[in-house]
Amino acid sequence: IDFPDYPVVGVSSGSAERYAKWAGKRLPTEAEWEYAARGVLIKKNYPWGDQIDSTKANYGSKYKGILKTGSFLPNEFGLFDMSGNVWEWTADKYGSNFYSTSPTQNPKGPERSRFRVIRGGSWHSDTMCLQTYFRNGLPSAWIDFAVGFRCAKDLK
Repeated sequence: IDFPDYPVVGVSSGSAERYAKWAGKRLPTEAEWEYAARGVLIKKNYPWGDQIDSTKANYGSKYKGILKTGSFLPNEFGLFDMSGNVWEWTADKYGSNFYSTSPTQNPKGPERSRFRVIRGGSWHSDTMCLQTYFRNGLPSAWIDFAVGFRCAKDLK
């Protein structure tokens, strides 16, 4: 079955990285992901502001599954589904206390960890997981029906 308008899910972080490389791109760092999710709204809880809004994201099992990309309006950077729909792998390894000792400018995650960072929450997440600053980690080989990815590309 072909679903070209839906996010890709059910891929490990390694598979996501290999696809991104094949496409001439890469996975975003965690810091890049958060910057992109916030758009122009600095220090806001969600990509659209401080209050949860069920008309702005797919979460909490309201829609009973993944929706087409772009089912909700984009954020101020023109990016769709930065909160809800599917969790997204980032390039960074996960450390629960990493930010207590990390650099303040574009930290890259700990050097060693068997977990990778996921961001954004998904269609079955609660509101806490959709917050732009919420982070979690999964084993690198984890494959899940609610975890996908998006690609990033360096500006030349």
